[in-house]
Amino acid sequence: MTKDIVASLDVGTANTRCVIAEVDQKGDVHVIGMSSRPSVGMRKGLIIDLEANALCIKETISFAERMAGTTVSSVYVGLSPLHAALQGSRGMVAVLGDKHEVSPEDVERAIQAAKMISLPPNREVLDIISKQYIVDGYGGLKDPVRMVGMRLELEALLVVGNLTALSNLRRSVDRAGYGSDGFVLKPLALGELMLSEDERELGVLLCDVGASATELSYFEEGTLRSIGVLPIGGASVTNDLALGLRTSTPTAERLKIENDWFGQTEEKVVDLSAYGHVESKRISSKAFVEIIEPRYEELFKMLRQQAKDLSNHDVIPAGIVLTGGVAKTKGFAGLAKRYIPNPVRVSLDTYGAVDDPGYNAAVGIITYVLSRSAYVAGQRSQRRGSSSGLVARVKGFLKDFWE
Repeated sequence: MTKDIVASLDVGTANTRCVIAEVDQKGDVHVIGMSSRPSVGMRKGLIIDLEANALCIKETISFAERMAGTTVSSVYVGLSPLHAALQGSRGMVAVLGDKHEVSPEDVERAIQAAKMISLPPNREVLDIISKQYIVDGYGGLKDPVRMVGMRLELEALLVVGNLTALSNLRRSVDRAGYGSDGFVLKPLALGELMLSEDERELGVLLCDVGASATELSYFEEGTLRSIGVLPIGGASVTNDLALGLRTSTPTAERLKIENDWFGQTEEKVVDLSAYGHVESKRISSKAFVEIIEPRYEELFKMLRQQAKDLSNHDVIPAGIVLTGGVAKTKGFAGLAKRYIPNPVRVSLDTYGAVDDPGYNAAVGIITYVLSRSAYVAGQRSQRRGSSSGLVARVKGFLKDFWE
């Protein structure tokens, strides 16, 4: 049986990750290879050394290929909201279907009409998010096919990427010896993988707390509505700790992740040598909290304001979902609830991926690509089924893969 191979690449400030999956003619998805490497040539989400970054990408994909027992020629690349924006658009076409019945071809023409907008020369349309279809003024439609009318309209959001950032990513992947199948906005991928349908319908803010930045995405009525970026992440906390304790960054990172400093009911003292420090040095939980709590407080205050700006709600109906490597910090959820007047949950579900939520973006890219009609219309074989069903299958195969 012929099988298609799909690969995703997530190039972050701290780590570069690759996921390889195979799709058979029945539409079953099997994740067969995964790899992660510390990022090189990156700083604050930007590529600053193309050659070094290309070598890192090559090593990451090559390791995933060896694990999968196959090779790939191209990958889908994740795009951070740092390099993208959402722009409203509207497309309108006459219904040309038989007896004025809306056909898939009419829908495709409406999509193309919505993409026809004037953009600055340093911007590129990457994707389109359908908000609603309207047939002869009858709106709120998710799928207008087979409805009868004279005019079809599409209200949508366009994902517009920064051409400089896109060009650098393409060049890095190309110099690594691979092609770029396309770019996927990471909030779209993560939202489909990690949020329930109810959350996306009611209104929910997804916060991916990374090393150098926190990426925000607000979903409502089932679709992505707005995105944002906070210029603060886990690396800021780690740097504060390393400077305050006069220790190495790896030691500070282990101290931050492995201890629930905020949940201590009484004073606790640890020796830094147990976490990789070169010599014995004791620190109390009080001193630790005094160093890092101001930075967390800054993060959550910025997040609280941005949540209101992105959602236009004082209290978001389905709350805030926190994920990312920093979310592994013990006591992180309790601290967030102290500063954020919204329901808060921390999602560390890794779908079997070796206890590392950092893989979620790369896995989400796979599910997003396979569930979109753009994928069906491309070079690969046609597959049918709901997006939610596909996500469930991928999660199941991930679990089987790692067990």
